[in-house]
Amino acid sequence: MYTLLLVIHVIVSIALILVILAQSSKGGALDGLVGSTASSVLGGQGASKFLSNATRILALVFMLLCVLLVFQVDRRKTVSRTAVDKLREEAAQEQQQAPGESLPLIPQDE
Repeated sequence: MYTLLLVIHVIVSIALILVILAQSSKGGALDGLVGSTASSVLGGQGASKFLSNATRILALVFMLLCVLLVFQVDRRKTVSRTAVDKLREEAAQEQQQAPGESLPLIPQDE
């Protein structure tokens, strides 16, 4: 399930990027490349309205997939020990095995 959601998330991300870049802006973006084709197919204002609605829908799907992926990762997460925990356990085991040998010797003044 996690892999399927991740693949869909990547596809939606790429589609969202392309739709945003296809919209006309002050800088022009990719409107010259895609805009003329979209304008001839959808009509003058239809292209910008279609791209605006597509952006909203893809952004909503993107956010929902983010939330779903977080829940999937949280469910898949297993408790793992860190390196510090492992070292503490090893030190505790060594002290239990030979408690007198692990302590440093203090020299006696004679």
